[in-house]
Amino acid sequence: MTPATPLSPTQLKDHRFTAVTVKTIEGADPNAQPSLKPSIWFQPVPDSRDQWRLVLTLLLTSADPSKPFPYEAELQLQGLVQVTDGLAQERKEQLALVNGFSVLYSAAREMLLNITARSAYGAVTLPTLSFVSLVTKARKQKAENRRKAPAGSPA
Repeated sequence: MTPATPLSPTQLKDHRFTAVTVKTIEGADPNAQPSLKPSIWFQPVPDSRDQWRLVLTLLLTSADPSKPFPYEAELQLQGLVQVTDGLAQERKEQLALVNGFSVLYSAAREMLLNITARSAYGAVTLPTLSFVSLVTKARKQKAENRRKAPAGSPA
């Protein structure tokens, strides 16, 4: 089958939720501000130059504990992305990570929206995020850890 519209060089090959917890906070302030803390983990697939394993974890809590946000949530997803373009390896990784985490985040946004739509305080839609700076910081940290690791040890 040939699609009418060209496919993106970044493809999500698999994704699944490994944790979904949403808790309604009794006595919460519907106008309270949330705190959203995303964290990422990634690793190239061994013996592959175009696939990466990704894990995205999102923690949603109250920005101000004295004014509790209506929900607390934790969502974790893992995914497998592939970049099929003939790009330099560093550029491939950047595309795989930024686009892959963006797609996983979209799935998490939708899951939280669906769950909270039937909950006590109504639907919560997470803001749109850019993963560029988070990925850049994580890649720099991994590179730093590799430089600090003794020769022969895994980074």
